[in-house]
Amino acid sequence: MLHFSCDLCGQQLTNRRYVAKMEVYPAFDPDEITEEDLDVDHMQEISEMITEMELTGDEIPDECRPKNFRFDLCTECHQKFLKDPLGRETLRRLNFSEN
Repeated sequence: MLHFSCDLCGQQLTNRRYVAKMEVYPAFDPDEITEEDLDVDHMQEISEMITEMELTGDEIPDECRPKNFRFDLCTECHQKFLKDPLGRETLRRLNFSEN
């Protein structure tokens, strides 16, 4: 039997759980060449990328691949996630005053 726990608070989940899925991918064309690209010598960077591709067998650089995330949430964390999916409010509360 599978047991699930909330990916935010760690609470054991019952049948009443929520799943949040996210996909992150470049919103630009990673193969597009700009004037800035032409002004810089990228030989070292290209050499490192080729070496990595040879070692891993991957043709697409990792930072250009779509990334998929899946999170199991309890009812309370689900509500928090819906109100602030990027956690900006949480980060704002962590700002300390300048004493």
